[in-house]
Amino acid sequence: MFKNFLLLTLKSIRYRPLRSWLTILGIVIGIMLVVVIFALGDGIQNVVARLLQQFGSDMVIIFPGKETNPFLGLASGQKFKEEDLVNLKMIPGVRLVVPMSIAVLNVEFNGEKKSVMFHSQPWREYKIVAEESQSLKFIEGKWPESEDSREVILGYRAAFKLFKTPPGVGDDLIIKGRRFKVAGIFSEVGLQEEDNQIWMSHKDFQALTSQRGTASAAALKLEKGANIDLVAKQIKFQLEKQEVVRDFSVLTPEKANQIIGNILSVIELVLVVIALVSLVVGAVGVMNTMYTSVLERTKQIGIMKAIGASSESILSLFLIESGMIGLVGGILGIILGITFAYLIGLAAANFGVRGLFSFASLDFFGFFVILVITFITGIISGILPARQASRMEPAEALRYE
Repeated sequence: MFKNFLLLTLKSIRYRPLRSWLTILGIVIGIMLVVVIFALGDGIQNVVARLLQQFGSDMVIIFPGKETNPFLGLASGQKFKEEDLVNLKMIPGVRLVVPMSIAVLNVEFNGEKKSVMFHSQPWREYKIVAEESQSLKFIEGKWPESEDSREVILGYRAAFKLFKTPPGVGDDLIIKGRRFKVAGIFSEVGLQEEDNQIWMSHKDFQALTSQRGTASAAALKLEKGANIDLVAKQIKFQLEKQEVVRDFSVLTPEKANQIIGNILSVIELVLVVIALVSLVVGAVGVMNTMYTSVLERTKQIGIMKAIGASSESILSLFLIESGMIGLVGGILGIILGITFAYLIGLAAANFGVRGLFSFASLDFFGFFVILVITFITGIISGILPARQASRMEPAEALRYE
């Protein structure tokens, strides 16, 4: 019996393809959005985790800007006094303070000009942080020997992807009209921001940009066994005494993870709301389609009843049809969602952000739940039209034109 109902349902959907697919589309859009964010959720968290690992579990990062959006102040160009940051080394548990600044500068090599993000820091302190906490390694060259040697270190993509002819160790780059020598090239990190950068000493950077005595941010490496939360509180207390940057963030790895988690939660919530709205719109579409189907098939319903079909059979037929519309919408939404997530992952990989999408991280139980929800939504939407069809009198239905 169920097999016969299913065949009749499929024939009915094929009989009205345009209307059926437009109805299904309303369900597909919402499901696709949810699947995309769920498929990329783990990947986003993994990418963020790898980014945080670049700073190590024994690091505290200081940015201008509020903790709810710590990068806004950095983008706005607020600067700390370098002296205020260096004085943080007096706090018990702080081993190193690394003042840092970033800026986009023009670089020329072999007549080719590019705009590149530069990262500045004192070489001696940053060498310790990079080797112990960030695991940065050279594929060529070595660390510059002094702060005023006019030497730079290239990220992997900056070395091999930026210019048509890749610069090597010992080659000269022209940065804002001044000549700098390539001291080394870092191995690939896998994050676009890191691999596309060029590093130079804080002293050379300040001379180029006329920003002497300031820093955009700082990385603090703690002593082994130091209580990172306690040290962070002391850092915040000390920085509140300075008057240059009133809003600032003191980020520990745990707090950064929490901020990213909150952002992802808001995104997921918004998409779930969009999906629910889409399901409601889709349900209205299914109901409208089924009502139209009942009117178009009134004579057919009369014939079925005349040859012995019961009201329960007619009810079941239309409920299965509406449920199938919801189920097909769910299946297509999942397939398209996974496809879009995969394409986003490929695009991100081309920009140096790897691991954003993985088939291994897909939640197939969650997909099953989505299919059940869409099927039930379809059935619920078809209840009223199905009841109308099941209550028709055979004689009246046969006379319907």
